[in-house]
Amino acid sequence: MNELTLNPLFRSHMVLQADKPVRVFGTGNGTVTVTLGNITVTAVASSTGWLAELPAMPYGGPYTISISLGGHIITLEDVWVGEVIVLAGQSNLQFKLNTSTTPPEKWQDISRLRLFSSPRLEEGEPFKPEDGWVVCTKQNAGDWPALGYLVGELIEAKKDVAVGIITCYQGASVIETWVPEGLFAAGGISLTDEDKSYSHRCPQYQVWNNDGTLYHYVVEKLLPYSVGHVIWYQGESDVSPGESPVYARELCMLIDCWREVFLDATLPFVVVQLADLDSNTGEFLEAWRLLQQEQLDVQHMRDAVTTVICRDVCESYDIHPPRKALLAKRIASVILGQPIPFEPDEMLG
Repeated sequence: MNELTLNPLFRSHMVLQADKPVRVFGTGNGTVTVTLGNITVTAVASSTGWLAELPAMPYGGPYTISISLGGHIITLEDVWVGEVIVLAGQSNLQFKLNTSTTPPEKWQDISRLRLFSSPRLEEGEPFKPEDGWVVCTKQNAGDWPALGYLVGELIEAKKDVAVGIITCYQGASVIETWVPEGLFAAGGISLTDEDKSYSHRCPQYQVWNNDGTLYHYVVEKLLPYSVGHVIWYQGESDVSPGESPVYARELCMLIDCWREVFLDATLPFVVVQLADLDSNTGEFLEAWRLLQQEQLDVQHMRDAVTTVICRDVCESYDIHPPRKALLAKRIASVILGQPIPFEPDEMLG
């Protein structure tokens, strides 16, 4: 690992988080020099990689970043300082705009809205890390995660800043895969396989649902990039009579862990409570309701956590409600710190 390399996040068209330290990082041994505007910093790489930290910057752009890796110069262009949002969780974040009820005639070219797709173990995503930061156009918007596009569109317009969306999701993923292995056990949570939902044991999902798998494969690849918010929409794969009652404790441990590794002790989380699901009955319905309550409670257990309710603005006949626009307004309202009103004809009948 002697050759100096730059983390794949650092590409032209990227968005850096405003008002937080700008961290540029990679691997290899040697000396690295990073220049952004009139600021230049130098980092000495070691066996664990390198990290160059620049001071926080206000909203603005476009900028050019120059990075010297052992004498080799890399130039990143069209770089903006704005709002960076991580979409973390499972399939309702992965759900694409072209399968939502938002029609193509409403998709827009938004030059300051960009998407970076994290590495994935499951094939089939339209964008990959090697695509870098994808600038939103009417032509590619349909392949964006619906909530990523809709939330980003609102924030870009109402705050008049660039918005960078980073994907960090996997359908049918359990919460344990998103934290280092053994974290929940160390925190006093020990469940048998029978206590957990079937997603933990499903052979199809074992590629990504072992403890710590997606934490190492996805989350660690982003560290310690500065971000503004995490949208956490997950829980369908942790519904069971034994697992639902401990979900809030598990989510608190995940929040604590991510805040530590992202080097941001107050990193805000927006937790999306699961929508209702008509097909739930009996014991499973009780477990679903309990997990919804756990998601509601977590905002009282940690600072800078807000739970967003979606049962009244999302369909309940499908585990993947196709209406995402009203939910996006609620999420964006939290991030913006201001209400975004619904139009009367937008509400479910």
